[in-house]
Parts: sequence; C-alpha cells; structure tokens
Amino acid sequence: MLSQMGARVGSEALAACRAAGALVVAGVTADLTYSPLRGYWAPDESRIGAALLAVIAGSVIYQLLNWITEPVGKRLTEIGHGWPPHTLSTDSWAPATTLEESIAQVAAAAADDAGARAAHGAQLKLDSSGASLLTDADCWQGYENGEAHLFLAPGISLYFREVGAGYGRESKQFTLLTSDCEGSGTDITTLAQLHQHLRARAAGLPVAPPAVDGANDVKSLSPAA
Repeated sequence: MLSQMGARVGSEALAACRAAGALVVAGVTADLTYSPLRGYWAPDESRIGAALLAVIAGSVIYQLLNWITEPVGKRLTEIGHGWPPHTLSTDSWAPATTLEESIAQVAAAAADDAGARAAHGAQLKLDSSGASLLTDADCWQGYENGEAHLFLAPGISLYFREVGAGYGRESKQFTLLTSDCEGSGTDITTLAQLHQHLRARAAGLPVAPPAVDGANDVKSLSPAA
C-alpha cells in the first residue's frame, strides 16, 4: 500500500519536474532572445518572436526529458497501479521452431494475460486501493480462453471473464463460485460484498444475493435449511 502510494507520488513528482524544466528553459529562451530581436523588429513583433522561440524550446526540452525519464516513469506507473513489471526481453525469447511450439507459447501468454487482466479488473471494479490479493496477478490462475480463477478456500473461488458491453467495450465480470452452488454463482461487484458472502458461508448461511422487497430494502439472510 505504502509502496504504491509512494510510486504514485513519485510519478506525479517526475511529471512536475519535466514540466518545471520545460518552463525554466522556455523562460530563459524568451529572456535571451527578446533583446536581440528588438534590434531587428518592433517591440510587439519581438515579443511574439521570443514567445514562439520559448514555446519551441520548452517543447523540445519537455520531449527530451520525457524520453530520458520514460523507463522510470513507466515503472512507477506499474507499481502505483499494482501492475506486474514488464520483464520480458527479446534476448530471453526464441522463435518457435514448430507450429506446436508456437501454439504453446501463445497459450501461455494468453493465460498470463488473463491473470493480469483479472488483477487489473479487480483494482478497477472491486479494490481501488490495490492492496489485496485480488489485485495481485500472481494470485490468479489464468487460462488460454481469457478466463481466470482466484481460489479463495476449498470449494470457493472467484471467477473472472470479460463480456461484451457494446460499442466495442469489454465489461469485467466477477462471479463467486462454490462447489455446491447452483446456476451461474453470485455476481460480485464490491469487495465488501465478497466479504459478506464469505462470512455468510462461514456462518452456515447460503451464499446467495439477499432478497430485496418492493421498497428496495435489503432483507437479512436466513439460515440454510
């Protein structure tokens, strides 16, 4: 938690330093170019010319600083959002010699991608703090079809998949599955809701959505028969 907060602060500080450096260079450029330009142009034209040169110089310096600090900035962003680091390099990867090897490589990559998507989706939808096991990609078991499971306890797991939400978007769906559940399980939309269902099961109550009456008042769960 603290490391993620520190990474986010560091990322913002790095961006502020890039912007400050660009502003300083722009100011110095305007100050150094205004007087020489007045020797050839009118005062108003000199100001415009100095401003244009300042903008160009500031933009160039900002892009240069952004290029220099890009690796550090990306790593801080990954830590701040709880994303796994991108450690794969072309030196550690060899092209497949057969189609079967290529299929295996892509299947493994798809499984890793599913686990990472599940962790990222959990942070976006369930745990914005990024401090729980739900946001750790290593805790998810990804599969080559894009689905993933997080095994919470014997007979209990959290299932992840992406479903079409229209307009080319994907909706991240989390479902609590149990060994004795019927149907498609229980949709989970918050971390507190997941905690509620797990506590209910530990107390011998059914893991199912609470009944809702016509006035939208949530009724308490009843003991399992």
